Amino acid sequence: MDWSSVLDIVLKAVGSIGASIIVTLAGILFAKLRTKIKESRINSYIKEAVQAAEQLYPNQGTKTGTEKYKYVVTQVLNKFPELTDNEYLKSLIEGAVYTLSEQVKQIAKEQKKEEATTAQITTTTNNQNKTLSSF
Repeated sequence: MDWSSVLDIVLKAVGSIGASIIVTLAGILFAKLRTKIKESRINSYIKEAVQAAEQLYPNQGTKTGTEKYKYVVTQVLNKFPELTDNEYLKSLIEGAVYTLSEQVKQIAKEQKKEEATTAQITTTTNNQNKTLSSF
C-alpha cells in the first residue's frame, strides 16, 4: 500500500470539506450583512416618513395620529412591499415616533436652557447699565 497516495486522497478530501465550510460560512455572513443593511435602510426610511408625517399632519385634531400612521405605512409599503408583518412594521414605526419625540424634547430642553441663559445675561447687563448710569 502506497501511503503517499492515501495521504494525497485524505488531504484532498479535507481540503474540499474545508473549502465547502468556508464558502458556506461566507454565504451565511454575507446574508446576515445584507439583512442588516436592509434593516438599516428600512429604519432610516421609516424615520424620514415619520418626520414627513409630522410636517404634513400637524396636531390639529384627534384623527391626526391615525392619518400620520396611515401615511407612514403607505410610504413604507410603497418602498418596501416585502414587509408583510404588520406587527413588525408597527413596532418599527412606534420606535421611530418615540425617537423623534425624545429628540424634540431634548431640543426643547436645550432651548429653555439657552433662553434662561439669555435672560440671565440680559438681567446682568441691565443691572450693570443701571449701576453705570447712576454715576
